[in-house]
Amino acid sequence: MKLALRLARRDLKGGLGGLGLLWLCLAVATAGLASVTSLAASIDVAIAAQGRALIGGDLMLSVAQREASADEQAAIGALGPGAKSVGTRAMLVGRGGETMLVELTGADSAWPLAGKLVLAPGGRRPGNAQEVAIGSAAAERLALGVGDTVRIGSAGFTVSGLIASLPRDAGFALSPPALVDAEGLARTGLVQPGSLTTTNYRVVMPAGQDPQAAGLAFQKRFPDGGWRATDRSEGGSGTRRFVDRLGQMLSLVALSALAIGGIGMASAAAAFAASRRQSIAILKLVGARRATIEAMLLIELGLVAGLAILAGLAVGAATPALVASLAAPLLPVAPDPSPQWSALGEAALFGLLVTFAASWGAIVGASETRPAELLRGDVGGKVRLPLGQSLKPALALAAAAALAILSATNHGFAASGVAVIAALAALFALLGVAIRRVARGSKHRGGPTTRLGIAALDRPGAATGRLAVALGMGLTLLVALAATASSILAEIDSSVPQRAPALFLVDIPRGEANRLTAMTASELPGAELRLVPALRGPVTAINGRSVSEMRAIPEGAWILRGDRGLTFAEQLPPANRIVAGEWWSSDYRGPPLVSIDVDAATALGLKIGDRLTVGVLGRPVEARIASLRQIDWRSFGFNFAIVFSPGAIDAAPYTLMATVSPGAGRSTERFERRLTAELPMVSAVRVAEVVEQAKILLGSIDGAVRIATGFAIAMGMIVLAGSVVATRRERRRDIVLLRLVGATRGEVAHSQLVEFALLSATVAMAALVLGVIAAKALVTWLFEFGFSPDWPSLIAIPAGAIVLAVGAAFAAALPALYARPAEGLRAL
Repeated sequence: MKLALRLARRDLKGGLGGLGLLWLCLAVATAGLASVTSLAASIDVAIAAQGRALIGGDLMLSVAQREASADEQAAIGALGPGAKSVGTRAMLVGRGGETMLVELTGADSAWPLAGKLVLAPGGRRPGNAQEVAIGSAAAERLALGVGDTVRIGSAGFTVSGLIASLPRDAGFALSPPALVDAEGLARTGLVQPGSLTTTNYRVVMPAGQDPQAAGLAFQKRFPDGGWRATDRSEGGSGTRRFVDRLGQMLSLVALSALAIGGIGMASAAAAFAASRRQSIAILKLVGARRATIEAMLLIELGLVAGLAILAGLAVGAATPALVASLAAPLLPVAPDPSPQWSALGEAALFGLLVTFAASWGAIVGASETRPAELLRGDVGGKVRLPLGQSLKPALALAAAAALAILSATNHGFAASGVAVIAALAALFALLGVAIRRVARGSKHRGGPTTRLGIAALDRPGAATGRLAVALGMGLTLLVALAATASSILAEIDSSVPQRAPALFLVDIPRGEANRLTAMTASELPGAELRLVPALRGPVTAINGRSVSEMRAIPEGAWILRGDRGLTFAEQLPPANRIVAGEWWSSDYRGPPLVSIDVDAATALGLKIGDRLTVGVLGRPVEARIASLRQIDWRSFGFNFAIVFSPGAIDAAPYTLMATVSPGAGRSTERFERRLTAELPMVSAVRVAEVVEQAKILLGSIDGAVRIATGFAIAMGMIVLAGSVVATRRERRRDIVLLRLVGATRGEVAHSQLVEFALLSATVAMAALVLGVIAAKALVTWLFEFGFSPDWPSLIAIPAGAIVLAVGAAFAAALPALYARPAEGLRAL
């Protein structure tokens, strides 16, 4: 080993010989992967560290539409010091009658037990029942400040402060907060039997006690109460799920970039081995063993790869701090700025595995070649490796794929992504083979320079296949993502205004249905008003098994997470279709039946005849599953995943919900003003505002993914340019021979442009087709939207890629074009 180390040190003094490209590809790819994984890990760490502050205690016990009973309150009090708050939605009415939906919290004096209520300078927490603190967004929207008067429900309040942040275990809230004390909440008159409220009891537990175990024990003690337990480790769970899913998507894009970089590394390793052919031949002639030569080459390669990985990890380590300084106000939780060592170690391991897979064949091929062959010509593609040596790169790639799948939170999604990456690589490798075959059959067509460019695609040692994969993978991903995002945004812009109602109304007292109907007819003649009963409650058991005893909730079983909207109906709701079982008759009054969403049933393995238990106001209601429904969520109406038969939950106090559809272009402002004046307990959700926030969030996600995918395409450009540089010696030889037989520099340049343009154009067109097909499948099958991408922007992507690819490759080939024939001949 000492001899190999000494030889490697001396050999590197003669230059990198292609390892510069390997360093660049590996450093950039590692930086991308380390940045994505570090950022996701840093947000997870921040949420875990701030979990206590996010939920306002060690444990938060939540129940819908009621308060704790005496026994439940005693059990909560035994856990430790506590604080109580009641949350609901309400309409905040400004000085001029303008309204805005807010998330209203009525809290006792002990709230929050942990974390802080952060107010803008000059503000203070409400000190009596006549004061309210409101979110900064609401104050800006309604032009309110400290000291102004507002109305919530039936009561008037004075603004005591503007809220910057407060503990509420929420990520991306759809409406700003408002805070009053418990007496102030009572003054509003919003909390009535059946109102859609959530009561939260926060507890600070003694040191050494496990909040998670305490929460599970409480749920088991009161299994029919419909309690949800959130411990400090689950603080920001919604934000964590969002970040995890976005991080998985970005990680797969980064892995694609690493795979593309691996192609460049393979070219670099081959060029490196070729540059060392004379040194290897001389060492073999003087008696050096194959193991010593392999060790020498691996040490050189490992040194450069190690420096590249360290450079990439340095960028990844700095990413959380950079994002925290630039985008912290835009995130629900600021990332932890410290290095995320586990994420960095994972990125480094990926880099090592891909480097080994990309370079092992070239290293072993060089050491296996006989001295006479080394002295006569190039290394690469001529040596048949032993089976054991050929399996090692495959095993390294398999290990990288396994690491990607096992390290992901959603193994199925990661496995699908890895499979897509492998399939794309295989498809474009086949395209490279097809390009070579077509070039072989067409090399006698066109003028002399055109024929030379076509023939170059199939010359010995041509990297046509590798370059097709490198360019095609990133470009296909970008086209697919761009087409998917533009189709979804187009659906939102075109279909939502046509299908969605203008307003959703909640907390309508049952006795005010006729009054609301008359008000709608008066203010919005011809508008469609649809009223449905509404309650909330969690699923507490499935076929007698308590949900609290389930170790893990399946990915698609979202109906088990928290409270669910409940209703009962005689007729099958619009935009619903029975796919299994039967709907009950309109006069059915027998044992409780229930109809549930077919996707949720599939995730839980439920079938017709199984039993579902739902907690309604603290009482269990067990019902037999009578039917499964396919719900068209695009209808934007009332789509309940759980619908009971008449008579099952009618006796419980409930309110009504309503949709108001006045017709396109009609304002609902007068109707809303009258609604808040005459029915102040009713909250109105403007669909247009929710849609706009969804578009902003979708646009941000799309932007982040496009940046990451653009990074993968940039990696393809690096690989293309680097491969041209790596084969510069062969290109220089060809150019010298052409110049000697009378070709001008312009003619030689034209042949080079023909080669690069044909390759990049063919790959770009194939990527456009594959990307569009993938996007159409996603949009029509998964999202069930119409496929309507922005075609001009979509076509501009491959067109721009062609220009960039030709430019990058031609720039890399310029030194060979300007080489003098005499210098070239001496170098041959």
